Amino acid sequence: MNDLKFHSISEENNSIISVSGDIDAYHSPKLKEEMEKYIKGEAKNIILDLTDVPYIDSAGLGTLVSILRESRNYKKELKLVGLRKNIKRIFEMTRLDKIFLIFDTIEESKE
Repeated sequence: MNDLKFHSISEENNSIISVSGDIDAYHSPKLKEEMEKYIKGEAKNIILDLTDVPYIDSAGLGTLVSILRESRNYKKELKLVGLRKNIKRIFEMTRLDKIFLIFDTIEESKE
């Protein structure tokens, strides 16, 4: 079980949050709590860098959907970046790739 760690950078209209560790039932509340300040913050774009997330379960997916819904309520755009192949496959199988904005790199997500 990998503990979640966060590193964030704010620039212009973007809040870039790098997450490392597993996004699972145990860690999902911590992710949701951490994301609150960005959802309610000034930046219009929330870029969630998941490059260092090796594992996500159904609770983690549910949390991301909840974060997306909350972001939209605050007129923010949530962008996911750096999904590993196994996680990208889960998004495709659950068709979540159709509702999330997914990019390969942080630079692409800023365009």
